Amino acid sequence: MPESADRNVENFFKNIFKDKKEKKADFVVAIVVNIIIWYIANNILNWNISFITPEFSQVLGILNVLILSTIGANIIFLAYYRGWLHNLLKIILNVLGLLVASAFYQVFPFSFSQEIYTWGVLLALILAMVVYILMIFIEIIKFILNQVFKRDYQCI
Repeated sequence: MPESADRNVENFFKNIFKDKKEKKADFVVAIVVNIIIWYIANNILNWNISFITPEFSQVLGILNVLILSTIGANIIFLAYYRGWLHNLLKIILNVLGLLVASAFYQVFPFSFSQEIYTWGVLLALILAMVVYILMIFIEIIKFILNQVFKRDYQCI
């Protein structure tokens, strides 16, 4: 294939799978937000919220793994950011997200007074699992393309 055609193919994939420009402040905000979510998740049963059942403790372990992994990934991104690493860590985080959504679906630690809410949350969990599966495949493709084109799309 001529060099210009190679460049056109590369530019095509580069534009499709281009990561948005990340700023260090984005990572700091993500860390702070996840610390708040971690605090809420670990204290929510103490607040006696009517629709959250004690079964929530069964999903808390995997939820904590996801939240703490997300915090860890953002700390890594603050210190060292490369496109391939970003894709790899997003694959891991998306797999963990899929496991969390699956755990919530299986345990369903909620009790709603109206059945429509139960069905709505179940549908949202199914949709979340489908989206996580798609995102895993997209990040795998982005990771492979980064390796094939020997580019390290650095965004900082």
